[in-house]
Amino acid sequence: MVVPQGSEPWLVRAGLPQIGRIEFCRDYKDDYLGQQATKLHADTFTEADFVCHVDSDCIFVRPTSPQDLILDEKPRVLMRPVETLGRERPWLPPTEKFLGWPVSFDFMRHPPYTFPRWLYARVREHATTEHGIDLETYVSVQPPRGFSEFNVLGAFAWAHCRDRFVWTKCDEEPPPDALCRWYWSWGGLDEGTRIEIEETLGTHGPST
Repeated sequence: MVVPQGSEPWLVRAGLPQIGRIEFCRDYKDDYLGQQATKLHADTFTEADFVCHVDSDCIFVRPTSPQDLILDEKPRVLMRPVETLGRERPWLPPTEKFLGWPVSFDFMRHPPYTFPRWLYARVREHATTEHGIDLETYVSVQPPRGFSEFNVLGAFAWAHCRDRFVWTKCDEEPPPDALCRWYWSWGGLDEGTRIEIEETLGTHGPST
């Protein structure tokens, strides 16, 4: 798990069980953009060959193994043609602006998102060659919601190393074989959502 350095005192007070490794990234003025920059440096936080991104608003609904995410040493990426989407595509102009070419697919269909470690350095190198600044600086100076890290990763891979991935067309949300349920952490927690999460986790008590 990677969290901003400023969260360390809170984590100490929370007394969380030692069930995993916690890494700290720097604090950003806009943490929504900052967490995207952090994700694009994922290879600097681990030595793993593949990185599986799971946000805090995702809950796995069935046992999951690397074989669900990687086929024949190639990560599986869900995609949907842009022309089949509605008019609301706020991620598209920022993605095309960063990459410098038209993007034909939405690669942020449903988490988790899995990418090989070598891809992150190539995307960071693109920021330098295309825009003349490092990727962290580029992301940090964008307007609010002005970047889409997983669409950047997917579109870059589709353009430059297509044969090293397994591409799966996905027109349904959630996909029929979804590994997790995807909530919106900024949307609050109403009673129906709370009960659904508790039932998924097996913590909902018996009906009275």
